[in-house]
Amino acid sequence: MLPVAPPAYSAGEESQNRASIKRELDRKLERGVDIEMNDARIILKSPDGSRFALTVSNAGALSAVAI
Repeated sequence: MLPVAPPAYSAGEESQNRASIKRELDRKLERGVDIEMNDARIILKSPDGSRFALTVSNAGALSAVAI
């Protein structure tokens, strides 16, 4: 949950907010931690700009579907 914005810009508060966001991102991107996507998708972009969603079958076969 993000804090309520102050009525006026504060460099100190902005610095604290950025540090908090960085800590959370670092925590989410830890190495060696399993990531489960559930209903979310992994989207990859090819060099020509085409986009593909990764899918997996019940047998574990991976494929990419153009979106």
